[in-house]
Amino acid sequence: MTSSWTSLDSTPGRHVFFRPLGITEAALYWDSVFNSTADTVMHIHLRTTQANDRDIYSQSNVMRSWASVKRRFPLIAAEVEEHEFGLRFIMREETVTNLRPDDVTFMEVDSFHHAECFINDIMDGPRHLSSQLLTRAYILRRTDRSDHFHVVVVLAHCITDAAATSTVLRTFFDTLSSRIEPPYIPLGERVHMYQASECHLGSRDLPLVKRRWKLALGYAIVLVRISQFKQGGHTLPGDFRKSTPHTPAKTRIHVSMFSRAVSSTILTNCHRHGITLNSAYYALSQVAFARVLCRRYLSGQISEEEWEYRKRQPMHVLGPLNVRPYQHKDWFEAGGSGDVGVNISFARYVLPFMPLGEMSRGDPSKLELVDGAPHFPALMSFDRFLLRCANVKAQAQKLLKHPRLVDICIASLRPDRIASRREVALKWLKTKDSVYPVDSDESVSIQSLNPILTQVGSTLGNMDDLVLADYPLPPENYLSPLCSTPHAHRAGYPPWSPPAAAFEDAKTPRLHVEYWRTHLHTRPAELYLGASTARQQLQFFASYDQHVFSDEIVVEWMREMKDATLWYLGQPHGNEKLLQSKL
Repeated sequence: MTSSWTSLDSTPGRHVFFRPLGITEAALYWDSVFNSTADTVMHIHLRTTQANDRDIYSQSNVMRSWASVKRRFPLIAAEVEEHEFGLRFIMREETVTNLRPDDVTFMEVDSFHHAECFINDIMDGPRHLSSQLLTRAYILRRTDRSDHFHVVVVLAHCITDAAATSTVLRTFFDTLSSRIEPPYIPLGERVHMYQASECHLGSRDLPLVKRRWKLALGYAIVLVRISQFKQGGHTLPGDFRKSTPHTPAKTRIHVSMFSRAVSSTILTNCHRHGITLNSAYYALSQVAFARVLCRRYLSGQISEEEWEYRKRQPMHVLGPLNVRPYQHKDWFEAGGSGDVGVNISFARYVLPFMPLGEMSRGDPSKLELVDGAPHFPALMSFDRFLLRCANVKAQAQKLLKHPRLVDICIASLRPDRIASRREVALKWLKTKDSVYPVDSDESVSIQSLNPILTQVGSTLGNMDDLVLADYPLPPENYLSPLCSTPHAHRAGYPPWSPPAAAFEDAKTPRLHVEYWRTHLHTRPAELYLGASTARQQLQFFASYDQHVFSDEIVVEWMREMKDATLWYLGQPHGNEKLLQSKL
């Protein structure tokens, strides 16, 4: 079990604490050393709403606000030390309470496009973080529109996940737009909220013998589950090479969005048929894959040998699992639901072979094609679609309702992953400036990539409750520091009695979020597909390694994904009458 924080220096104002990294934290740290792999870049476009509030993004106000965020969430100011006994976090009070030169950087851009170009530079260039700087912010002032500006926050995955990232952003914007500064929790008390996830998941009150027995049970179950993923699988056609596992990904993102009306219809139909969007989107992804592959096979771009192989393969999917609700109740209710830190595990799903329907029967040349491939109902009927959704739902419930779920999550934290990722990272550091010999960098067939994940990702749900549109937060919002009712997702604020001026100050919205986007540094050959709703609009977003997957094939797959969603969930089927959402 990972140790708690230990004091290295107790000098007032100069306290220093340390603790070893947990298994997930350590694996993600070595990922990040491998040229930013798994680092998150958040891009937020904001607009000031009051003519006399241009000082919101002034240097003094930004520096004040970022310093406040660091004091509320001191883990973002921590360092990682590669100690002789292993990796450990170092938290220095001086670093928490004072801004360093690279904490916040101010720049100017002349358009939204210019800001996007800056994001691409971050994604493609040298790493902007280090072991001494795990989070940093860029403020991009717009020279063409004085009431607009952009915030770019870069975070290391070893200290954050989706819930934590949204908390950092929300708190920063709320502080930027507020003239009131709530009190802070003392560092000596606050630091102990930041334990590795396996500490909060573990049964620390049980005797050691019983803890070991529970871990052994969890490990046995994990071995059985992993055995399903040890062979087979396939993904989109790509340029796989021997050097791929050792070449940092060149990440690109593609987003597909639905209108509010269509989004409402899709979500209403999910509810009507008793399925979740999370289970539906895996089945939708499968049939979109099938359309892409059928089109390539029928046009001669996929060989007969490869086609026969793909027809028989299952599809392996890996999705993140939020383990915060399964951790110690006291920690969770004291703000652990939304606090900074990485608190995730992973759920694996096995989908049957891709749906081919009429494509697997008879002469393909006699099939009726729509845009070069069989239409959706010819590949998978609506009833079959519902069965596949039920299949995914059953797998998810089997895991989430398992009486040994916590033991499974702990046993899934395999220490061997740390060693393998460390090896890849250190090897890359030594050879990053050398050129891989062309004659030895051979292409690798899909058949030899065994096993292989089809995709990674999941649905994130409604993001409006996590990244709100207007700031400061109204006092009645459960995430506002002015709200008197405690909430598990509101972290970083001690109990206090706000002055009347604070409530008056929060009545006027001063900052509006025009747009936001997550950019995730993917792993080599990774194909990440996510889904979420924001401002009542459903969106799919793919992050992928451009070294392996071409823009053309990802755009084609995403187009098919959107069309599949419209066909299966955007219209009535059979004799049913389409219900219109009242939202």
